[in-house]
Order: sequence, then structure tokens, then C-alpha cells
Amino acid sequence: MVAEIALIDITPGLAESVALDLNHASGITRSRSHASGGTDLTLVRDAQVVVVTAGRPRTPGMSRADLLEINRRVIRTIAEAIRTNAPKAIVIVITNPLDEMTTEMLRASGFSRNQVLGMAGTLDSSRFRRALAESAGVCVTDVEAITLGSHGDEMVPIVSRARIRSRPLTDFLSEDAIQDCVQDAVSGGGQVVALRKTGSAIFAPAHAVIEVIDHIRGLRVGTVPVSVMLDGEYGNEGVVLGVPCHLGMQGLVQVEELPLTDDELVQLQKAADAMRSRLGA
Repeated sequence: MVAEIALIDITPGLAESVALDLNHASGITRSRSHASGGTDLTLVRDAQVVVVTAGRPRTPGMSRADLLEINRRVIRTIAEAIRTNAPKAIVIVITNPLDEMTTEMLRASGFSRNQVLGMAGTLDSSRFRRALAESAGVCVTDVEAITLGSHGDEMVPIVSRARIRSRPLTDFLSEDAIQDCVQDAVSGGGQVVALRKTGSAIFAPAHAVIEVIDHIRGLRVGTVPVSVMLDGEYGNEGVVLGVPCHLGMQGLVQVEELPLTDDELVQLQKAADAMRSRLGA
């Protein structure tokens, strides 16, 4: 996927140890990729893609919004380093609260909207597909479904367009079962936090990042749901929300406006209003 991976962490030795561990694996994988690590933010220099995970994770009982002020300061520091050292990079934000931190990255970096993406809908859609597959007793490869909106309580799983074996959900599941799957998607991250106690999800978000990068480099085609700054799409402007996007080597290419039900559009608007309220816009 890449020629070089630079890992950065504020804990001395941590990023270096992970990089060395990855490099040791190359004798088995025969990968030509090389990993390096350190604490210095200038390691982002000339990066094509920067994945931002830095910040305080959630603990049990804590919402993503509770991290707003704490992680805002972290994002500002990182944004300055990226702006200075990798001004052409595409930035993928994972730090919670994700949509708010994507907004902060845009503001602090001064980058155009095509350069800053929030990894949310990719992960939430995966959780929604998995919940539907388990409830219907089918393989997850039989399910197509996406979520839009925010990465939190205002998440909008798009039931109207979800399909199991190319058929509507109601052919397989009751309305109550569908709503249980919706709730499972919304609470999926919290379920992991409750079990881990001292951190949040790792593996599913990592796979979601790879999905986004694969769309950027053209390995996958079509749309992928990511959080971007809207510019009139879905009737909103100046707010970051998860929407289906076409991506390319310059980042965002185009937002695709899907036909949604009236209720789904109302929920999407509620997500936009809640985002503005939290950011004081």
C-alpha cells in the first residue's frame, strides 16, 4: 500500500518499538514498506496521507462529545505540524469527537475541504452491516448498508437503501429487529469502550482507514461514507457530516446526494443542527 510509514507518539520509545516490530515482520511478509517512529511531529514531512488518531480516548460512561475541549488542543498542534511539513497531504481524522475534530483540523490547518476527511461512516457502516447480518442469520457479504450523519448519537443508518441479498430488509427482519440493528450500530463504539475500560476500538477503525485509503488510491471505486465539510449538499453548508463521497488522489472528488426518505433527511438535518450547536456555530 505504501513505501514508507512514519509513526508518531508522545510516549518515548513507543512509536519506535512498533515501527521496529513491523519491520521485523517484513522477513515473513516480504513487504517493501519501511516503518520509522519517533516523538517529533516533523516526521510527517512530505507525507501524502496523514492519519490522525492522537488524543484522549473515551472511558466507560464518557460520550465522544466529552472529549471536545481536551482533544481540540491536540488537533491544533498537529494541524500546525501538518500545515508546515506536509501542506499537500490528505488528512484522515479519527480522533473523537470525530466530526468536531475534523472541523477543527480544517480550521487550524487552513486546508481545503477536499484535503480533510473524517473516518466515521466507514466504521459505522461496517457495524451496521454486521448487526444486520447477525440478526438475519446471513453472511455479512450478503449485506449492503451505509450510515450517514455524525459519528455519535446523531448517526443516521440508512434503512431505506439497505439490502440483504439485494432485497429490502423487511424481507428478512421485523421492524423491531431492524431498529435493534440501528441501535447496535449507534452504540457499537460504546460497547467496545465498556469492555476495554481504558480505551476504545482499534481493529475495526484500522480497517475503516484502509478502506478510505484504498478509495483514495483507486483500488476501490464508487462511494464511501466519510465526514467532510458540506458546501450545499443535502441542504447544508459550513458543517461537517458523514456523507457518501467519491475520493481520489487529491482527496474529496465529489459528494453524492442519495435519494433518502423524508424521515432520513430530517434525521440528517438534526445531526447538522446538533453539530453546529456543539461548536457554537
